[in-house]
Formats: sequence, C-alpha cells, structure tokens
Amino acid sequence: MAKTPCVLIVDADIQARFETKQVVRASGLTMAGECGFGMEAASTASELQPDVILMGVAEPMERPIQTIESLQTFMPETPILVYSVTRDLDTVRKAMMAGARDFLARPVKPETLRNSVLAALLTEEKKRLRQMGQIPSSASAGTIVTVFGAKGGIGKSTVSANLAVALAQMERSSVCLVDLDDGFADLADMLDVKPERTLFDLVRDLDMIEREDIGRYVAHHQFTPLDLMAGPSLLDWRKLHRDDVRRAIELLARNYDTVILDTSGSMNELMEMAVEVATIVLWVTTTEYASVKDSIEAMRVLRRLSFSPDRVRIVMNAVSPDDGVAPAVVQEALQQRVFWTVPYDKKVRQSTHLGQPAVITAPNSPAARSLIDLARAISGAGAGAEADGRLPALKWKQSRANGAGARAAE
Repeated sequence: MAKTPCVLIVDADIQARFETKQVVRASGLTMAGECGFGMEAASTASELQPDVILMGVAEPMERPIQTIESLQTFMPETPILVYSVTRDLDTVRKAMMAGARDFLARPVKPETLRNSVLAALLTEEKKRLRQMGQIPSSASAGTIVTVFGAKGGIGKSTVSANLAVALAQMERSSVCLVDLDDGFADLADMLDVKPERTLFDLVRDLDMIEREDIGRYVAHHQFTPLDLMAGPSLLDWRKLHRDDVRRAIELLARNYDTVILDTSGSMNELMEMAVEVATIVLWVTTTEYASVKDSIEAMRVLRRLSFSPDRVRIVMNAVSPDDGVAPAVVQEALQQRVFWTVPYDKKVRQSTHLGQPAVITAPNSPAARSLIDLARAISGAGAGAEADGRLPALKWKQSRANGAGARAAE
C-alpha cells in the first residue's frame, strides 16, 4: 500500500481509547482520530475518511451494534475491526453479524492489530479490483449451479440431489453438493449419508485450510463419487456471515469442477449471495399459482438489486399428476422461457423414502431420465452442446416429446 493506513478509534470508554492509541502507534499505523459512539462516530468518520475503523465493544451491545450498522451504511468500503475485554461468543457473534471484519481480544498486541488491519485492507482492495474487472472472480474455478425456488414444497432439493448425483455419475468431473437451506437442511437424509462436519466447520476453519484438507469437511456418497457439504444446525446458521459463506463456496469451486448449491425457499441475504455467485441459476417452479406468484415477486426483487436474468434458467417441476398447465402459460407469467420440464413421476417420491435419488433407484423412469438429460446439458455433454462444454451451450427450447425435458438446440 502506498501510505501507512490510518485508523479511527471509536469507543465510549476514554481510558480504553487512550490505551488503544498507544497500540496503534506501536504497530506502526497512523492515528486518524478518536470519538465516541452514535452520530459522533458517523460524522467523525465521514470527515476524517480513515482507512480502518477500530471500535471497542462491551455489554450492553445495543449502542455499539447501532454504531457499527450506521458506519456500514455511511462508509460501506471501510473495514471495521472490533476489540473487547470479553471473550463471550455471543458478543463476538453480535459484532460480526453487524458487519465487523475481525474481533480482537484486549489487550491487543501491536503485531496482531497491524496484521488484522493489513488483511482487512487487502481484502477490500481485491474486492474493488474484482468489481472493476481487473481480477477475474471465477478464475480457475468450477461451475457453480444454484438451484433456487421462491417457495417450499416445489421439489427444489429433489432436483438438486438428483442433478448432483447424475453429474457425479458421468465420471468425468468432480461434484460437490452444498446444503444452503438455512432452515431445516435435509440433503444428508435424502442421500443417506452421515456427515461428521458441516459448512459451519468449513467456514470456521477457512483461513487454515489447505487444498488437500477439503475432503475432511465433506461427506462422501456411498454409491457415487459425489461429495456433500452438509448444512449446519439451525442455531449454527445464525453464527455465519454471508461473506464468509461466499468465501467457502468459492473455495469449493476452486477444488471441484461443479458445485451445486441447494437453497431455501426464502429470499434473504444468504439466498441473494447464492444467486449472485452462481454461474447459472436453475429457478425451480411448479404450475401452482402460489409458486408462480412467488417466483414473479422474487425476480422483481433481484432485478431491483441489479441482478441480470441472463443466468437464470426456469425449471418447471411437475409435482402432481394433474399438473397439466402448458409451459407457455408459465413463460408468459414469468416473462422468461421455460428451460426445462421435469415430468410428474411417482418414482421420485418413492425414491425419497428409500433414501436415494431416483436417478439411482429408478434411472429409467420419466423424471430420472429428464434429470439425467438436464445434467448432460449443464455439463455440456448433451445434444447440441459446444465442444468445449462451456455454459453458452445452454440454449435449449422445450421439447414436445413426452414432456421429458428440453433437448432440441435453438
């Protein structure tokens, strides 16, 4: 960095501010200034424009948390590091969820502070360069397929599990299925695997993990080369920050040819991230009114967030034998072409009870054949796919043949 980073200290405790100033100077950093919480912090930071904000936190946490959130709003590109005499995990969690980049135990050692500041600024610099297109965000990375649906009960996880297994069975690529359902994750049960670790463990150890360590964090499917990154418990989900989850996904994408993200049925910050990071989004819907209506609203939200719909592919999943609505009706409602149709198949539900996807238990059933063909299209191995297998080959239109899936190239 061209200049010595300057630090603004924000703390209601004047004695703590004095001690922290000595640490800042001993670490070789520059003092930008000091202030208390609230609007004083926001106005001082806006005036001084520090490189990093260093904040002291303690119970009660309401005031510090409000200040962190306010600073994040006014200066989103300025890293906030917090320090505290407490080592209570709940305090740490509250600060990190509010937007803090690092949590330092007081008394802070000068070397620890300097390393934390430089690491935070380096991360921010890389982020800016990536946004400017000077660092490719997916260099040497595999394909990330996010399977999303704006409603529960539409067979989204069933599509994810079958698609992942079908891709793994092709034996020409490595596949990792990630359970991002922050409600009640159930992919482990659908695949009959018993994970010893979850995504929470991967995120926790992220900065210490080497490439060869990834295998210790995933569960291995018994019948295929598929790896499962199991979802954490409901309480552990609350401890995870979306940016750290994103880093974990990007790490997996650097180690697998294809990463499948199975998401929840809600449009929250975690799901927005899963859509943003995706190479392609398989948007699952049924022909039920509620499913289509929720999909329309979710797409409006994403467009307001400047997400391009070019990466979205609509997958219409028939979950009822009476589901006879034509794809054209759904296309008109969503204003987007239906990319794939999975026909109703009672074997799919039966396979779920058996603890294995239909592509294993009933590979010749209509839905299984459709999902296997979808995997071929995703991998670039289907009819009409380009020789290099990249995603531009995904220009497909609805096939009328038995409704089993889109197979004719446009």
